[in-house]
Amino acid sequence: MDHPSNGRGRLAGKTALVTGSTRGIGRTIAEWLAREGAGIVVSGRQQAAVDASVAVMQDLEVASFGVTADLSRVAEAHRLAEEVLARAERLDILVNNAGMSIRGHFWEVTDAEWEEQVNVNFRSPFVLAQHAARQMIERGTRGRIVNVSTIGAHACHTDAAVYDSAKGAVETMTRNMAYELAPHGIGVNCVIPGAIAERPGASDRPEAWENARRNIPLGRLGRAEDIAAAVRFFCLPETEFTTGQALLIDGGHSSYLHE
Repeated sequence: MDHPSNGRGRLAGKTALVTGSTRGIGRTIAEWLAREGAGIVVSGRQQAAVDASVAVMQDLEVASFGVTADLSRVAEAHRLAEEVLARAERLDILVNNAGMSIRGHFWEVTDAEWEEQVNVNFRSPFVLAQHAARQMIERGTRGRIVNVSTIGAHACHTDAAVYDSAKGAVETMTRNMAYELAPHGIGVNCVIPGAIAERPGASDRPEAWENARRNIPLGRLGRAEDIAAAVRFFCLPETEFTTGQALLIDGGHSSYLHE
């Protein structure tokens, strides 16, 4: 990727891969990193959506390209990483944002549903981090990996045992990766979103989201920008000493017992 940034911002000269960056939280994360000068690699399942997101990044005057991939298949995670590293030549930031949940009682979850959720939410992020870390170590890049969990790893969602469990594994993975990569100058952290209005499926259960809003001390649902701000924080040069952390962004939702 030639001229990876507009030369402005604290991430100028860096290249970031943001998975699930065609909409919602992922798209906003990509935009915030682009505004800091980072070149952006967009990833999503649909080519048209990837192309549209790439166009937005280019409008922000940073170099950008996209790679379609279905992260429910592990082979696709390997292909995504290999193609990105071949085309970008270097990768400074990996944001494992892509995620999904299939709601249902845990005793009714099929093997296929279990595998899809675990692959998207845990195994593919692990694979992508492997590829990114190897390249960062080889090139001496003091890179950053930011994983995304969920408040459900701390206080369970209804009918989301597989999703919440996989995200809990992501937080454990974050600590282990941070410990192993710190001697190489690579930081690994995790952002934990609470109830975020832009999350896929938020409009499907309006009563649940209204109930969540009432129980958030700050008085509103979260926004994609709230999560993007935390991701950006972990990627900035001045936060190099912060690693192995999991930051909960929930407006105080988990801080008290509901009355």
